[in-house]
Amino acid sequence: MKKIALEQLKPGMVTAEDVYANSGQQLLVPKGTTLTDLKLQLLNVFAIRNVRIEDDNPESADASSAGQGEESYFGEHIPDFTSKLPQEVREARVKEIKEYKEAYNKGLNYFQVAVNNLVEKNADMNLNVDTILNQTISLLGNRGKSSILEMLIFMKERDSDIYSHCINTSLLCNMLAHWLDYSEEDCQMAAACGLFHDIGHLALPEELLQKTEPLTPEEQDLLATHTEKGYEMLKAFDVDETVRLSALMHHEKCDGSGYPRGLQDEEIDRFAKLVNICNIYDSMTSDRPRQKAVTPFAVIEEYETRGLSKYDTRAILVFQKNTVNTYLNCPVRLTNGAVAYVVYINPGRLGRPIVQCNGEFIDLSKRTDINIAEMLPVV
Repeated sequence: MKKIALEQLKPGMVTAEDVYANSGQQLLVPKGTTLTDLKLQLLNVFAIRNVRIEDDNPESADASSAGQGEESYFGEHIPDFTSKLPQEVREARVKEIKEYKEAYNKGLNYFQVAVNNLVEKNADMNLNVDTILNQTISLLGNRGKSSILEMLIFMKERDSDIYSHCINTSLLCNMLAHWLDYSEEDCQMAAACGLFHDIGHLALPEELLQKTEPLTPEEQDLLATHTEKGYEMLKAFDVDETVRLSALMHHEKCDGSGYPRGLQDEEIDRFAKLVNICNIYDSMTSDRPRQKAVTPFAVIEEYETRGLSKYDTRAILVFQKNTVNTYLNCPVRLTNGAVAYVVYINPGRLGRPIVQCNGEFIDLSKRTDINIAEMLPVV
């Protein structure tokens, strides 16, 4: 076994020990791996200076034979992106997406009719939160093997309205609460808070909500009143005070920079803090009248840029980590038009992962001229 500098490594050499990145936290190349051009590229991306190599192995080998059985490890191994999924897998995936869309639209229609009857027609002042909530929560059980984050990508085919936004935020809040190891009762509460957080929008003029030009200062002030309007609307119904507080506080920030009251950290209801995070995520990843949708990685980068002090520390860190890990090995389209695959999450720059494109690794934390423009379906 001998230690060889990166620039002296050649395809065909065999590693004598595991090679790690990030101070031993990430396994890049396992012991006994035959190096290939792709593996050497990977080591270069992570600035691995030297590698221990087996003594008895050729200095070089046929690149085709050296690449046989190759695996790369980034928590999980990178699939062979050059081959399509088997036909039966593709068909099952398409069927899964179709069934989820049908269930989603059914739940969406139910929620829209129920809320409109209550708000516009005053039909039944006893708001049956459990019935509406159960219809929404059932969507969590209709996603097959996919995560709710993956499935929501397929629900973004039309402009988001208040109803779909509330459904999405409810599902995201429930998911985040589970990630935080909340009790099942609290996970249900988180979903209820997300479901009704923006009900105050229904008390605002439709032309304001659908305006495509930038809002005037007066219009911005009017839009901001949806938090207080929502709280007052929910007073008329038999809902938990926590749900009302989330409607009121979901735009408050832990550093005091939010509205309507400029509350800080402990003054903000803990469920409203979850809604705040999930509300931003769904809003930014959806087409809105004054905003085009961005990718999940752009949202994560926005969280990092704005400063984590605005959010509940544990909740935002857990949300970021689990969200980006959901998209490991997923196909994306880059701003240069190329299709790539997310293969590694940079711990210090979660919103700027390493992608594999045409047999090369691109570290987006260093290549700031390239961004992820679009998430592509895995079908």
